[in-house]
Amino acid sequence: MPSLIATLKVKEEKVDEAVKFFQELQENVKSNEPGTLEYVFHQKAGEPSTFVVYEKYADADALKTHSANLAKVGARFAPILDGPPDIVRLDEI
Repeated sequence: MPSLIATLKVKEEKVDEAVKFFQELQENVKSNEPGTLEYVFHQKAGEPSTFVVYEKYADADALKTHSANLAKVGARFAPILDGPPDIVRLDEI
């Protein structure tokens, strides 16, 4: 099963907006992507502008579906991010 851990830095003045957006995105993914088994955002303690999302997918096709859906909301990411996300791909053993 593929998993991802993504670290997202947001602009300091956009932290509240990012929290709302990430909460909406999390709920939307959980409701509409049955192949996405886990999609959980975390805010880093002591660094409120750093977020980490843990993602787990049933299979590679579920990850592809999520990636395609995420591209549709990409325009909402651009104004809040402070640089590109750091994404680590994992394979469950």
